[in-house]
Amino acid sequence: MTQCLGRLVKDGPRGVYMLSFEEGGLFHIPLRCEMVTRSGDLCDSCVAKDIKTKEKLGGIRGITIGGPLPSYLMGRVTDPIPYWSRLYDSAWFRLKIEEGYTLSEETMAKVKKAVDKAYVDVTPVAPEAFPASKTKKEKKPVSAEKVLEKLPVIETKTQVPVKRKPAVKKTLPQGAAAQVDGEIDISEHEVLYISVRKQEVDERMFYLNPKNDKLYDMKCKYVGRLKDGAVVEYPDSDAEPS
Repeated sequence: MTQCLGRLVKDGPRGVYMLSFEEGGLFHIPLRCEMVTRSGDLCDSCVAKDIKTKEKLGGIRGITIGGPLPSYLMGRVTDPIPYWSRLYDSAWFRLKIEEGYTLSEETMAKVKKAVDKAYVDVTPVAPEAFPASKTKKEKKPVSAEKVLEKLPVIETKTQVPVKRKPAVKKTLPQGAAAQVDGEIDISEHEVLYISVRKQEVDERMFYLNPKNDKLYDMKCKYVGRLKDGAVVEYPDSDAEPS
């Protein structure tokens, strides 16, 4: 009997099986299945996960597989790390490092311990690259201002309109328009401002109101609350007064 070669991941607890970049965002550490097998190199559980994974991969179009990652097999520890995973040293992880993401010394120590255990007596191989047909199209050059908007900002307060009163109806001069260049004229609206900061949650950027943990998307639309590092759907029951 030999130890199963299945490579697995777990979502929790965070800080143990899922670690964080210093700039925000989470990644998995590799875990080798601890079951033993009488024949073949995978145990029955990992064989079932392998079948499910291959069936799911047949229908994906992008570079993510979708669904809870612990339910899939991350290949064998002797195989390249799948491109669709969020594992340490995967193609996705290396892209994050190229974008400037970093790890603390404490996090790196946890990574090294996990990698040494998962790949004991195994020589790790280079990760699987993103398929050419699934990589994102080359983006057009953008201005420096646009780039700065996407950088993580901590404790930077921004005034964001969150609620507007309907415009007061009035007679407009002939030829005047209520819309300018496709945007609504809000000169007759009352706008309420709140102080927020940018916050990355599950690899998406939001505006966070730290007073009540409300999250708004980049178009200032309310999406829910921040709880335990995740977006939780919650009715906007305590909406700001108009």
